[in-house]
Amino acid sequence: MNDVDALIRRELELMGNGAFSGKDLATSVFERVRRRRIRKAVISVISILALTVSGIGIYALGRTVSQHNFAASNTGNSGAIGSKDSTALQPTSIDHLISDYPVTWEQSVGDLSAISKAAGIGDTLGGLTAVGLKVTWQACKTGACPTSWILNLQNNTEDIVNTHPALMIFVNHSPLVSSSRPVTVTPGSSALLVYTFPEFTQGLTVGSNSTWQWNWFLTPSR
Repeated sequence: MNDVDALIRRELELMGNGAFSGKDLATSVFERVRRRRIRKAVISVISILALTVSGIGIYALGRTVSQHNFAASNTGNSGAIGSKDSTALQPTSIDHLISDYPVTWEQSVGDLSAISKAAGIGDTLGGLTAVGLKVTWQACKTGACPTSWILNLQNNTEDIVNTHPALMIFVNHSPLVSSSRPVTVTPGSSALLVYTFPEFTQGLTVGSNSTWQWNWFLTPSR
């Protein structure tokens, strides 16, 4: 109310000096107070609008950065089956035998845990049919060793198949190592089972003139 008090003092001084401004004192005070309130209201509205716009801008910026980070963290292809990435490994890309070096099928199982006969490409066990096998080779002490095997199994039945296929590797027709993987495949679908054998590059010795064989079979559920 300082400006109102100053107005009252000014009007009183004018009246004392005989130079009354001719305005009603109460009306002048009310006009001054009203203008002041209007000015405060306008400033308050402008401040609220500025804060609102700033908040919206910060939220939009944060959302954009978050979406960018999420997209960046999910762009890389992990090679997982079912990935939507167009460069991901698909079951249709593994058909028949794919290998840079000779690999043949072995008819003996070679594993006491097997609950089925030995199977190869085109064979069906437990409702799953092997339609392809991809073998990846890496350098080892004896030259090149098959460290990764990807078996493409297809469910041609009308039931959901839940089983534990195993893959056995033979050297010179003698069983060397095996590994099993649990899998569930819906009717009409395929699954890629990845079997890795890092021991070939970690000291497991195989003759340089050795031949390689393989097969797959079923093992009990664990």
